[in-house]
Formats: sequence, structure tokens, C-alpha cells
Amino acid sequence: MFGFVYRAAQVPPVCRFVLHLIVYSSLYLSVAGAAMVYVSCLLQGLPFDPVAAVILMLVTFAVYNLNRKTDEDEDAINHSERYAFTKEYGPVLFRSAAAAYIIALCISACLGFESLLVTAVPLIAGVVYSVPLFPILLGFRRLKEVPFMKSLIVAFSWAVPPALLPVCHAALPASSAAGIVGVFFFLLVFTNTVVFDIRDMEGDMASGVKTIPAILGTQRALLLLTGINVSLGAALVLAGGFLPGSCTALMLAAGIVYAQGYVLYFQRLRTKKLLFELLADGQFIVLGDVVYLLTLAMP
Repeated sequence: MFGFVYRAAQVPPVCRFVLHLIVYSSLYLSVAGAAMVYVSCLLQGLPFDPVAAVILMLVTFAVYNLNRKTDEDEDAINHSERYAFTKEYGPVLFRSAAAAYIIALCISACLGFESLLVTAVPLIAGVVYSVPLFPILLGFRRLKEVPFMKSLIVAFSWAVPPALLPVCHAALPASSAAGIVGVFFFLLVFTNTVVFDIRDMEGDMASGVKTIPAILGTQRALLLLTGINVSLGAALVLAGGFLPGSCTALMLAAGIVYAQGYVLYFQRLRTKKLLFELLADGQFIVLGDVVYLLTLAMP
């Protein structure tokens, strides 16, 4: 799978445009958001929550399109092809993103304050990260200027909603299962974010964003990810043995192995930007498919 070679010249123009539309407009990521909810429900022993899936699809679409609008300078350096697409269709994507988040907040508000608060986590985190809210006496105005904060905030923002929305909608207290699922999502999104930061290091350094790779360098960042995946991943798999369902630990292990796979193959894939995004951003889609097949195999 990871050895697949993407040859852009062999893709017809119409198919290439459709592929760019799906990936660069964040529709692909939105499907991954719904897959996270599906995986979360199964890992926690809850019935699938389609409302939570719709909310996370809308939020994912909104946040990533809004973020690409604010990070155009970095994107122009890091990913010229995506920058050209989002620049051309920027007004439509921006309005669609704002409308998507408003709809998501309205849906969650109808389901209670807790659901609304959880849905707002990525938006609140994005504001705190990007907007100069802090006094200059602290040495920084935005969390964006603090080393390592980018990866930590992104991972936290995308771990909380899929782990807690199904629990909120089921009117249940957050259990140890929700905590394990939250840490699992945090680990996979953290890995994803740091790997993309390695690829985008030039643009981040030019804009003054102090990411983990910008501070440690590529090889040390990859070694750090491997160490975290092995240690924290092993702990999660062991903890998964205490969750309901005979395949829970196997599901957790599958996600961790997949994430470590694109860490190991990063050097081969970094120049194939579109393929790399499909593989890295599609980790939860693949995991959702694996989980679904496991449920079919269960007696």
C-alpha cells in the first residue's frame, strides 16, 4: 500500500480535478471525521451516533478550510498545488466553512449544553492558538508562538469531540473507555500533525511557527514519534483489554501500526504530496473499514 507510486501525468484532467476537490476542499477529511465517531462508538461499546458523525463532518470541513485561509503564506511555500486550488475557490470555501460550523453548533445546541461545548472545542482552540489574546509580558501573544503547542493543540482539538460527543448524546457519564479512546485519537492525530509539520517545515520556519520538527530536526522528530507510538501505543493496547468487546485491543493496535507505517515510509512519500495526504489523513477511514470488517467477522 505504502509502496504505491502516484503518477500525476497518468490521471485524466477531470479525474484530477475531482480528486483535488475531494482532498483540498477537506471533504475527504470530513469523511475521516465521521469515521472517527464510528470507531469511537465501537470502542466504547455504544451504538453508532449518526448525529455526532454529521456534527464532526461539518466541524472538520469548517475548521480545515478556515485554517487554510489563515495559513495561506505557509501553504504557498509548503504546498503550492493546494494553495492554488484554495486560492481560486477561496470565497466559496470560506463561506461554506462558516455556514458548516454554524449548522454544527445549532445541531449540538439542540442536544444540550455539553454537546455544544464539545462541538466548540476545535473553534475555541483555534482562536486561542491563532489570535493574540495573551499579554506581551508572557513573552508571547498567541499560543502559535509557543514551541510544540501546534501539535498538542491540534491533537487535543480532534481527540475530544469524537470521544465525547457519543457519550454526551447517550446521556452517559464519561468513563475510562472515553478516556482511552480520547488518548488513542490524541496519539494518532499528534503523529499525523508532526509528520505533516516535517513535510511543511520550510513554510512553518519562514512564518515563525515553532513546530517540533523545526526545533528537533527531521530525524529526531521521527524518532520521537516512534518512541511515543511504541510506548504509549503498547499501554493503550494493554488498557484496551479491559474495554468491552473481544477485538478492542486489536482495533487499537491496528490504528497504531498504521500510523507508525507512514512514519517509517515518510521519506519515500514526502514528495508525493497528494498521495501522502490520502494515506495520512485517511487513517481513520481505513481504521473504520477494518473495524467494520472485524464486526462482520464476529459471531
